[in-house]
Amino acid sequence: MFKEFSDPIHQLIKAKECEVKIIDSFPLQRLRFIKQLGISYLVFPSAQHSRFEHSLGTMELAGKIYTSLGLKDEKLYNLVRLAGLLHDIGHTPFSHTTEIFLGDKSHEQIGERVLFEEGLADILLKCGYTWEDLQMLVNIAFKKTEDFPKVITGEFGADRMDYLRRDAYFCGTSYGFFDYSRLLENIILIEGKKCVHISALRSLESFVIGRYFMYSQVYFHKVIRILNIHLKEVLEDFFNRGLLSPEDFHRKSDAHVISLMMDRHGEEKVKRILGREHYRLVFDRTSKEEFDYVKAKLLEKYPEDLLRFDHISKRVLDEDILLWDGRKFLNLAQVSPLIASLKDIEFYRIYAHPNYKEEIRDEVVRILKKF
Repeated sequence: MFKEFSDPIHQLIKAKECEVKIIDSFPLQRLRFIKQLGISYLVFPSAQHSRFEHSLGTMELAGKIYTSLGLKDEKLYNLVRLAGLLHDIGHTPFSHTTEIFLGDKSHEQIGERVLFEEGLADILLKCGYTWEDLQMLVNIAFKKTEDFPKVITGEFGADRMDYLRRDAYFCGTSYGFFDYSRLLENIILIEGKKCVHISALRSLESFVIGRYFMYSQVYFHKVIRILNIHLKEVLEDFFNRGLLSPEDFHRKSDAHVISLMMDRHGEEKVKRILGREHYRLVFDRTSKEEFDYVKAKLLEKYPEDLLRFDHISKRVLDEDILLWDGRKFLNLAQVSPLIASLKDIEFYRIYAHPNYKEEIRDEVVRILKKF
């Protein structure tokens, strides 16, 4: 038995009977109400897609990558698809933005706990899987092993390949589009190493550059960053007031938090988000020295509450990508002058209270003249 899901990225996603049972469970259905990009829709209005459809897409791509690698085991194929489906079940409301409220746990660790404590393991056991199979699934889904090719995670795993195209589509940008069909067909396994055949070099370059621009232009967008800072402040306040509990935060949805904010829409912290009264950008540089100097000078003159400071960075490549030319392994950055020319993304930003933005912006100009 199959169930079909229409999808704007993959057109048609077919889920098998056991996958459907997992999809219909509460932990997966909750993901319908967790936006993939948090509150980015306040900047990119159509970015309303959820972790749910991303999980379906990751499942679909995980199966395709497994097949591209030339692996044949049918049970392992099914486990890889399930790992793609389950990889995000530990996400808290607003996705990565609020992961800091999990304390010393990651959403992967929460995901593993959800799998075993909230009925998913029972569903899988009834489907005929063993406890050993479930441990393999956990290892693949939640990055707990180096003994298996990175089908879900990694530089060109199913997770990243889905969210780049999906985020670009729903944000209305073209940065994240790449020839993923050609890239998929040329992901191979050589000597136990996942790599890309050199004939797909241009597709791989397009993928890396697309990710580069999605980070610099979308994920690190100046307004999204300050809204996320304000969101963390609101949530911290809600936790301190007992309106939210760290113990069951991973069971809540965006809607739960939005409802709390809507009921308190007159509060200053909430108005910074819902009332568009967020702090405004007054300094944006890539130099840490300039940032530290300006920050120190501003704090000599203005109270800290009127300012917000932000530092964000992302490497061009989180790990090496191997290419295979038919005889030997090559490194992407060595083979591609285009990728080698890219610099790591790094922003240092200062935001000011909207009532003081002009005054503080002028002060920043004066400070920089003396730098």
